[in-house]
Amino acid sequence: MSVAKITRDFIEQIEDTKIFTYNDIPSSKKSSVAIELSRLFKKGVVKKIAKGKFYKPKQTQFGEIAPSDEEIAKSYLVEEEGYITGYGGYNRLGLTTQIPNVITIASNRVPSRIRIENVNIKFVPNIANGGVKDTQLLQILDALRDIKNIPDNSPNDVVLSIKKILRKFDEKKIKKMLKLVRKYPPRVKAILGAILKEMGRWQEAYLLKEMLNPLTTYKIGISGDTLANRDEWKIA
Repeated sequence: MSVAKITRDFIEQIEDTKIFTYNDIPSSKKSSVAIELSRLFKKGVVKKIAKGKFYKPKQTQFGEIAPSDEEIAKSYLVEEEGYITGYGGYNRLGLTTQIPNVITIASNRVPSRIRIENVNIKFVPNIANGGVKDTQLLQILDALRDIKNIPDNSPNDVVLSIKKILRKFDEKKIKKMLKLVRKYPPRVKAILGAILKEMGRWQEAYLLKEMLNPLTTYKIGISGDTLANRDEWKIA
């Protein structure tokens, strides 16, 4: 089968507005793939969202529909080995109702901002080097790091919400979180340790306490009603 036919078949079968790259097309002859995609682009069969990123527009009675903001952001996650964080991530966790006007992606890419169509994307450091599969765990740790700056919620509200999420985690997820949290600031370790100990996970909590300076106090604004053992963890 010719490369042109392989490319056209791929385009025909792919979901409308789903972003794809040269590498998604099942042919090793990428230069020939590029030539055929160029032809299809000139004919309007596919559109280009950015360099090397294409999509098949969805045709409706109101005109063409392009990829959603979420789809555009997702197209950068795998290649950048990152995950959505910031207000977008906290919204997914149910910690804020605010919809971000900038999609923040934690990745290994140099911190920067780009604009694709009407979507603003901000790249920030992926401090724990976690990937898409660890998204929820990393978003929780990021939320604990940014606990004083999450819209619509106080630090107490954030902790109460995260407690509910962590209670549903199995042993594997907790162990993974303990590994990822090592790169986070001490205050994150302190809050997570206090939550885990309150949940009866004494061994995991002890490991986190070993990482902390016993003389440091963390002024976060968490009440004793929210974390009964906050004094033990020097949280104020």
